[in-house]
Amino acid sequence: MTSKLSIKKKLLIYSFLIQIIILAIFSFSLYKALEISTLDKLQATLKVIILDVTDDLLEKKVITDIILDAEKEYKFEPLFIRILDNNTHEKLIQTSNFPKNIEHSDQYLNNLEQNTVTFEEQNNYLVSRIKIDFHNEKVVILEIVTTKDILTSTLENVLYILSFILPIVLIFSLIGGNFLIYKSFLPIENILSQLKEINAKDLSARLKSNKNKDEINQLVEEVNSLLKRLELSFEKISQFSSDASHELKTPLTIIRGEIEIALRRERSNEEYKSVLSSSLNEIIIIEKTINDLLFLAKNEKDILIDNQEDIYFDEIIDESINEVKSFAKLNQIEMNFILEDTIEYRGYSNLLKIALKNVLKNAIQFSHKNSQIIVKSYKKGNFFEISVQDFGIGIEKNEQIKIFEKFYRTDKSRNKNSGGTGLGMSILKKIVDIHKGKINIQSKENIGTTLTISFPIENNF
Repeated sequence: MTSKLSIKKKLLIYSFLIQIIILAIFSFSLYKALEISTLDKLQATLKVIILDVTDDLLEKKVITDIILDAEKEYKFEPLFIRILDNNTHEKLIQTSNFPKNIEHSDQYLNNLEQNTVTFEEQNNYLVSRIKIDFHNEKVVILEIVTTKDILTSTLENVLYILSFILPIVLIFSLIGGNFLIYKSFLPIENILSQLKEINAKDLSARLKSNKNKDEINQLVEEVNSLLKRLELSFEKISQFSSDASHELKTPLTIIRGEIEIALRRERSNEEYKSVLSSSLNEIIIIEKTINDLLFLAKNEKDILIDNQEDIYFDEIIDESINEVKSFAKLNQIEMNFILEDTIEYRGYSNLLKIALKNVLKNAIQFSHKNSQIIVKSYKKGNFFEISVQDFGIGIEKNEQIKIFEKFYRTDKSRNKNSGGTGLGMSILKKIVDIHKGKINIQSKENIGTTLTISFPIENNF
């Protein structure tokens, strides 16, 4: 049943039930406490009276000489007195109005200790007894009885008061609980109303923070952080879709055109091979573009699949150079590696090789034929630097910042013919950022370009 109710209604019901239980326990405890307290006071009063009557009795020479008028003396009503013989348990003297329904057990009376006051409850009466030695003549039992009307009246008044007060307390607690729940859930309702205005088309909106350090503000901050991550993810997806459709349109158009031309009439085997070869080259470009786009679209935690490891930069540089040597030879470029320093570094070897190979391929693509590329590694202050110098077409000063943008090419036709996607420098920057490094470019047109990557030696991860 409660599963269909809102949290506010559930809390209101649960708090109301808890308050009923607490009030019931409180009422029962108060009732019993008053009962015990009133009974204790009644017993204390009877004890004082019975001890006083005992003193009066011992002052008499004959038991029957005592005047049983304790009611008037102590102004306590009703009060009934009786004296019993200890041996026969027969009455010796009693007040005229002594209740007839007061009974006693012979065994109970025999077990009474001398000069000790005891109490017994019978029906609506409280009986106090004491066994005394009357001048060494005989042992008697003095009984003083009163009704429990005071106790009953007190408890009835308590029940009346509780029956009047408890409903009022429950009503006010219900109203107060409802108010507290409303005020507590008001910030959450405001958050919900703000969230309803946020949709996938516009994730730039953020929840308003109350600048407090309470749990609601922590929730707002976490939701805003989630929205920020979602916004970045949607932007990456949107950018990926835009970049992919933009960059894949040209090679797909080329492939379609080549195939349509080839199908217009019968072709020789050589012509078919030429069409297939051209299409294959475009497909390779498409594949590389998609792989690079997927790499750039990933979050850092998705890229860092492998664990960090201790590596030596000279090994990473040497392996990267060896992997691009065939490409350099094809472009008639000589590769030279000058090792001045190396360090042990904690990082991601696969990512660093991807970054270095992208730099080297870029340098090869933009170098003049029969020139060289010089790779150096050295320490400079608190950084370990790797520089790649080419002697090629260079980069205009106003274009040096733009080369890290996706699909940006300083020489689009040459880059395209060389199989580039325009994403290598974007990938380079992402990998260097992961390793907390920096990139510096120095270039002059028709002279060459030197790209330097700096990795911090201290605080290495």
